[in-house]
Amino acid sequence: MNKRRKFLKSAGSTALFTSLGSSFFIGCSTSEEAINPDNNNNNNNVSPDNGYSLDGGNYIIELNHSNFSILKNTGGWYRFDRGGMLLVNVGQNIIRAFSSSCPHAGCRTSWRYTNNNFNCTCHGAVFTNEGTVISGPANSDLESYNVTREEDIITVST
Repeated sequence: MNKRRKFLKSAGSTALFTSLGSSFFIGCSTSEEAINPDNNNNNNNVSPDNGYSLDGGNYIIELNHSNFSILKNTGGWYRFDRGGMLLVNVGQNIIRAFSSSCPHAGCRTSWRYTNNNFNCTCHGAVFTNEGTVISGPANSDLESYNVTREEDIITVST
């Protein structure tokens, strides 16, 4: 009887962990995910001609540069890692900028943009293209930055 009980205990634990998978061990942490799902990230390499310059706390971005040209189209978006921000063209020549740090757990690299919403794929938070939280686990809006546009140059004040 003792051997049978020991077997059932170990088999039961194995079955439980098998059915729950690794999600049993993964919780909401403050560490950043290293996945890159559908982030529309063209190129964040630093080069002499990278499409942007930094003047104090202002990023001056050239929309004609290949790194940022997606932003010339309504619905175009870009995860700008060097600036730590998400950029999106919401139409009518309006570009918005937000911190790419999710207010829930600080994930910066796991973003999607669909149906005019930003989705943090680390833990499933959803935000409008105005930065307003729609669903959690985040309980606050994305930090937004002021954007001004003069023709094909935008200035983002962080």
